[in-house]
Amino acid sequence: MPNCDFYATKDDHEGLLSWLFAEEACDVYELASDFEQPLKCFRSATEVLAQFERCYPNGKRWRAVHLQLYVRGAGPTFVPRRVTLNPQACGGATFRYNADGWGLVQLYLGSASEGDARLENSHTNHNSMKRAQTWSDTVDVLGGVEAWDFGRITSFSSRLNREIRKRGVAKVGSQAVLPGALKLWDIGVAMGPYKPGEYELQRTGA
Repeated sequence: MPNCDFYATKDDHEGLLSWLFAEEACDVYELASDFEQPLKCFRSATEVLAQFERCYPNGKRWRAVHLQLYVRGAGPTFVPRRVTLNPQACGGATFRYNADGWGLVQLYLGSASEGDARLENSHTNHNSMKRAQTWSDTVDVLGGVEAWDFGRITSFSSRLNREIRKRGVAKVGSQAVLPGALKLWDIGVAMGPYKPGEYELQRTGA
């Protein structure tokens, strides 16, 4: 399966991202840019984790950072896609940029801010060739599916998912729980729908 759902904190993400950047197998982009700003391409774990310090309009910090990974050599040259916005609905902004592509790999990182009673899951996924071909006739802005090397993409994605699972020290349902997330569980923080006291997770490592 190309997807991997897991529970992790910012400290857990730092270790995973450090591994990812050390691999030098992919370029790491944000899913969508800020209004009328270029799309960010991150060069280090520190740059990615800094996104969690950003705040929503209500003053609360971001609880998720959504990334798109371009596997080097697995597709056409990456070019951010410009998206037209309705300025009346977007505070006067007229455009932003998205990271789109049939062969990009999603890496969505969740976290819990201080005082949160629940940690949302983190997530990886990517298109299979079959799924991309199925949708290619209805989505004409992403180019041809045949330009992507899905064997190379799947190999990278599988390696990423193995690394995530290797770092797990427990499971909740079928989802890996990384060390920082387990510490939150032990002080009463829920993981998605799973609540301490109502669900017994399986500890798998030290």
